Amino acid sequence: MNEETTLFVLGGSPPSDELLAWRYEEADHRVAVDSGFLAFRNAELKPDVLIGDMDSCGLDESREPDASLCIIKLSDQDTTDFEKALEWMGKETRTGKLVILGGLGGRSDHFLSNLMSACNHESSVEITFDDEKEWVRRVTEQTPLRLVGRNRAHVSLLPLTPCSKVSTTGLKWNLEEQDLSHDQGSSQSNLAVSDLVTVSCSSGNLFVILQK
Repeated sequence: MNEETTLFVLGGSPPSDELLAWRYEEADHRVAVDSGFLAFRNAELKPDVLIGDMDSCGLDESREPDASLCIIKLSDQDTTDFEKALEWMGKETRTGKLVILGGLGGRSDHFLSNLMSACNHESSVEITFDDEKEWVRRVTEQTPLRLVGRNRAHVSLLPLTPCSKVSTTGLKWNLEEQDLSHDQGSSQSNLAVSDLVTVSCSSGNLFVILQK
């Protein structure tokens, strides 16, 4: 059983030092994905791994890098740095939970690409994107969501691939084994009416978006 937690920091809107420090302490593996390295440096924290094509990580090539930092330079332009990091994680770790900072905000094409790449990763991994304004969690048949303590929060359900038998509890407008897809509807701006919200599906990649 995969029980490790991995933290990725990407190059989108940088996390606050406080959010990064919190997620850093929870993680078994801390990975800077190219320019995500800058967030670690600004927070005076050290990642375990730096991965990417290194075109924007800000690493000072004039100085010897920290010997404890594993640097993986991959110049393949057919995949994004996030995809490279996902592939590395699948091979080198036993990750059951992946937390991604710096994956929201910034350029919309990067954000959408990140969600699509997450869809392609194995469904047994619990994937969460986090920042100061939003929290996004992928739900699959193997990773149902149990959300505690968010009563009155606005919640949207976005099916990036066709999702079958979507069921929820704790929302103002609950779903019961409903199929969702881009052409069969979604659940936008729903409202949590309980301190316990659950979301599940039988297949597909459903993204739960929580406004903080």
